Amino acid sequence: MKISYFLVALVSLGLSSSATARENTQAYKNEIKAVVETFRLAIINKDKTIFKSLFYSDKIPWIAVFSDEMVAEQRKTKPDFPRSVDFGQFGPPEKMISDKEKQEEKMSDIKIQTDGYLASVHFNYSDHRNGVKKAFGTEAWDLVKQDDGWKIVSVKYTVTEVEKP
Repeated sequence: MKISYFLVALVSLGLSSSATARENTQAYKNEIKAVVETFRLAIINKDKTIFKSLFYSDKIPWIAVFSDEMVAEQRKTKPDFPRSVDFGQFGPPEKMISDKEKQEEKMSDIKIQTDGYLASVHFNYSDHRNGVKKAFGTEAWDLVKQDDGWKIVSVKYTVTEVEKP
């Protein structure tokens, strides 16, 4: 009889900790979704202060990998056009927000993985300038949990330019 009670207690504990872990994971994912939305709105609103607050530091990798089609087209006039560029080398992340153009990054199919301390976010995006879609691709972020919330530690994305009319 004692073994039966022990097994019931053990199974109950396992089920309750499993449910708690799922609830915590969903809470973490909701926090990360809020970072994604804050990122998107900061671009639209040109709020460089809020945008900067989303990042772990001013010096994160911000790597663009250009599509085969884009590289081939660009190399017709610029033979040394690179396959990829780390835009992080040109300054802090808030420099990515244009002072002149209306800018929006549209995101879809957002996938988040996290253990509550580290996270990765992967999604499809399209870049719009002055209401016109200029480029699209996939984007991936790595994040870490800090005392003041989730911080982006790297941004990687593919770039395919939209054909010009």
